[in-house]
This record gives sequence, structure tokens and C-alpha cells, in this order.
Amino acid sequence: HRSFQDKNVAVIGASFSAFEIAADISRSASRVVNLSPSIPWVLPRWIPTMQPLQSASTDEKKDITTMTILPIDLALYQRTRPYPQIPETVSLTPEDCRKRHQYIQSLVGHKQRQSPLGEPTNREEPAFVAISDEFLDLVREGKVEVVHGRLVGVDEDGTLQINDSQALSDIDHIICCSGYTSQSHNFLPPDMLSTVDYHAEDDFCPTILAWDTLHPSLPGLAFCGMHRGAYMGIMELQARLAAGVMSGSLSLEEEQLQSAMKTSQTIRNSTPRAQFPHFDYPGFIDTLSQLCYGDDYPKYNRDVGDLIVPAFYQPDDGLSRKCQLEMREEIERGQDGSRMPKVVLQSILGKWSFDRHIVHLKTKQVERIHGTVKYSKYWERSFLDDDDTNGNENLKHDTKDNPVLYREDGLYEFSPTQKFEVFREYEYECKRDSLEIYFVEGGKRALLFLSLKFVPEAVETKSSNDDGYWVKATSDHLCIKDLYSATFRVKMNGLSASEVIIKYRVKGPAKDYESTTILKPQWP
Repeated sequence: HRSFQDKNVAVIGASFSAFEIAADISRSASRVVNLSPSIPWVLPRWIPTMQPLQSASTDEKKDITTMTILPIDLALYQRTRPYPQIPETVSLTPEDCRKRHQYIQSLVGHKQRQSPLGEPTNREEPAFVAISDEFLDLVREGKVEVVHGRLVGVDEDGTLQINDSQALSDIDHIICCSGYTSQSHNFLPPDMLSTVDYHAEDDFCPTILAWDTLHPSLPGLAFCGMHRGAYMGIMELQARLAAGVMSGSLSLEEEQLQSAMKTSQTIRNSTPRAQFPHFDYPGFIDTLSQLCYGDDYPKYNRDVGDLIVPAFYQPDDGLSRKCQLEMREEIERGQDGSRMPKVVLQSILGKWSFDRHIVHLKTKQVERIHGTVKYSKYWERSFLDDDDTNGNENLKHDTKDNPVLYREDGLYEFSPTQKFEVFREYEYECKRDSLEIYFVEGGKRALLFLSLKFVPEAVETKSSNDDGYWVKATSDHLCIKDLYSATFRVKMNGLSASEVIIKYRVKGPAKDYESTTILKPQWP
């Protein structure tokens, strides 16, 4: 970070590395510009999905689903057909692409659409995905700029020339995150490269191999994990396949090999190309499993909707059972609310309009406050004292783990003739399984106001729809003699909140009222 302190940095690329690097150096650089030649979907590492309620009885699980927060690999890789899910899908139709875009958009919600990055526009092309917890929120808050285009050159004065006659000046550092190319030509002899039909310039499918592992004319050579986007489970099965063939314990028919070679050629010739050559992870891992074990493995998670985990694709039944138990526990943790605070807090970042009605129950008088709210994560903690930072200068500048600042500006309509401009600030912060809200007084955090533990509201599958789902939390706060009973409800659409309802029931010697605030997103 010292290299980029107070510098203007351009990060070139539109995938995993570019977005993660841009997000990371935004903590120290004066300006970060992401030059993005394309628009992928941006997903965090944890995804809210709808899963059968684990605490329900066996019969109820068929009808009740609930919001479940899972690691992204478990959320994305579920069976669409019973095992074996073969043959592997290696090409995409426009309809396939549209369905994939629609599914990913249902996970993301509206937050990417309403950001300077935008969403992919051509839904008949394959969907590309980048994973980053921070990038999209940094873009939405203006901490990372996005310029759409492709770098075509750099002038002597450092100006970046972009296609469509664009230019980017005043850049101190350029970081290129434009992907990797195959390096097989650096260690394989020319005759072998010719045998595998090696194309060094093709980073999508540089070699023609059976299952990206074997070649009929090279019996003593195997490629494991050499294709683009290889997962550990795939690499292990490729290694098992290679070891079995070379040791003689596995026998492959010539027809099998030639069919797999044709599949490899189909992948190379596919148009349009997917993000990864083996984008059908369930199909590819099932294909390799069939070659290595026949129909013996996996023994578990073979039905539609089951999660796919590499531990099931090996012969140790004890390990598979342990994995199955851990997965069940993982789903239960995803449903118990402990992961909810961070997801809810990220979902509400941005600008909102609000309308609040305060009803005094004894007099029936109604007061109204309306205006705007902004939830900001990336704000400077310039008000910290040295005692707050313990002399740690980095804490004064690092906004990665900042609490979220709630800033409300509104017009208080006390009566038809009495109106006042008002503002209010809180800090929201995730603490273990709670979302804690603190008063802010004089620009500094003060006392704890509320501690919210959100839980998803279960939904009957037969009546569920695509209009989102609600999560809810309650908490009380005793302010001297006044009791504030709070209820927060957040309507989630994927990773984005589409509505927030905050209710307070306030009772005390001189207070007896209900306050209801409804927040709606403000689009740019």
C-alpha cells in the first residue's frame, strides 16, 4: 500500500484480480480507476439463497423454504439433473445464456444495475462473473471510478489511450490484470506441442485433449489442472484418471478417447465462448467420476438440488459421511441468522428516501418527517482521537472494516404551520451474530442504542414468488424511564434490499407513541 499512497492508479481488467486489486488499493491510493473492457456480474463470497428449512420435519421440508446464506461455491453448484449429470454441456444457446443471466441477476438484485459499473447488456452472450466483497460498494460510493473501454496504448506522458477516442490522464501507476496465457511452450518440446494441437494465443482452449487430461498418442503424459478455471476436485479426479490409466488399473476404449477429443475440439470452436471451457462443473466432475469409479461414487448428494462437493468423489465413505454432516451444519448456520448481519448491512448501503409517521396514541396527533437517508461504509474516521487508535496510524485511514454511517436529513412537519429541518446520525456495525446501532453525538460514537439479531421469515414454497423475502429483528432500549421497543424488517431481493420498515413503540411517563419509518431506494 505504501507504493500507492496518495497516487492515481489505473487497474486494467474486468475479472477477479482486477476488481480485488482495485478494491484493496482504494484504501491508500488517492484515485483508483478501473478500466473495464467488459461488464461481468459481481458477486460476494457469501450468497443468500432459498433452501429447505433444516429445522422442519421431513414432510414440512418439502413445503417450507427459508433464506439461507451459503459460501458461493455451495450456492452456485447444485444439481439440475440426477447423478450422473452427463454428458457435460460444452456449448451455450442464446436461451441458455438468458436463463443464466436471469438467475445471477436474481442473486445480485438491483444494486449493480444502479451503479456506474452497470449490468451486462447482451443477455444472449454467456454470463461472466467476478467475485469481490468490496468492489461494487466502492464503485457505488465513488471510491473506485469505472471507465468502460479497452486500453489501446500509453503515450509518453503516461496518458492512457482507450478505444472510441477516449483518454485517461494524470495516472501514476498502471496495473494490468488482463488474465493468463498458457506457458506450455516453455517446457514441452515442439513435437508434443504439435501432437496436442497447441495454440499459444488461445487462452481458452490452448490444447486438444481428452477430458483436458490425456492424449491417445502420448500414453506417458497427462495434464492435470492445466485448463482455465480448474477446481481442486477436478484436478484430483484428473490425477486419479491419469494414475489409473498409466498403472493399468483403468482401461479406456479408443472410442471413448476419440469422443472426448472431439468434445475438446467442440469447446475450442464454440461460439460464443463461456467464461471457462468447462463451465458445466457438475457435468465435468460427474464425467470424470464415471471414468474413475463407474457408478460407485458419489454415494451421496445425487438428486436434483443437492449441493456438489469434491469430498463425495472419492472412495473413503467415512470422509464422505463427515462431509455430508458438515454440509448439513453449514446449511443450518446459514439459516440461524448468525450470518445475517453482514448480508443485511451490505444490502442497505446507498441512498434512500424515507417517510416517517409518529402517532401519539392518547391524543391521536400525527407528526410526519420525510427526507433522505444515506448508508455509507467508506467514510473517513477523521474524528478519532489518538486514544481510539492506540497510535495505529493505519486505523485512521483504513476504511475496510468501518462501521456504516447512517445519515438522515429530513423535514419535520410538527403541524401544518410548523416545519423544521432535522438530521440524525447512527453507526451500524456487525458484532458476531448481531447488527449493533450506536448513537452518534458531536461526530463521535456514543452509547449503544439497539442490538439486532435478524432471522429470515419462512416461506411456503407453493406460495412463494420472485418478489423478494423479508428478514426481521427486534430489540429494546431503555432510555432512563422511556422504553423503546424496535422492530426492523428488511425486504431482500437477492443481495439488495428493496424496502426497510422501522417501527418503534415508545412508552414512558410522558411518552406513548408509535413511529413507523418506511425507506425506499433512491436510484441515481
